[in-house]
Amino acid sequence: MNRASRYVILHEDKLHLVFVRYFLKKFGVSNHAIDSVRYTKGKGSGEQHVRNKYSNELVAYRRRASKATTVLIVVIDADAGTVEGHRRELDNAAHANGVNPRMPQENVVHIIPKWHIETWLAYLAGENVDENRDYKRQYGYSGRESDCHALIDRLFEACKHYQTLTNIPPSLEDACQEFLRIRPLL
Repeated sequence: MNRASRYVILHEDKLHLVFVRYFLKKFGVSNHAIDSVRYTKGKGSGEQHVRNKYSNELVAYRRRASKATTVLIVVIDADAGTVEGHRRELDNAAHANGVNPRMPQENVVHIIPKWHIETWLAYLAGENVDENRDYKRQYGYSGRESDCHALIDRLFEACKHYQTLTNIPPSLEDACQEFLRIRPLL
């Protein structure tokens, strides 16, 4: 299977974008093949932005995918909710706008960190994390997002070699399973 020609990232904040973009680039995806659906800080919550744009991006994905191999990566924090609950919210947002939710064969990935992506960064930094705890203050990278690249390298190495990480947080394990949907396209 060939590499996708377009990777679209629908995300809540800059750290989500940096995390996913860097991860894709480690797999050799070129910068010009990656697009992001910009979220303007101060224009409501990032979570609401993702839910509001999801239907439009699914439609755009399907239109592009009919002509060229395309990937849609949706990143939304679970916060105090659950990964499955947020996945249902995305499906419900699509239904509410008259759009069919993602289908199993589609290259649409839902990346849903429990609380925040900082939980994963804490884990990748070597902490034994509790997904019921908020790590945002301790592992926040606001204004210095690229400082987390070394932590993402650990995840990349495991994914590249299909290795299982030990004591992995359940939401990161779920994201790894989601990643398998698009692994052949990297």
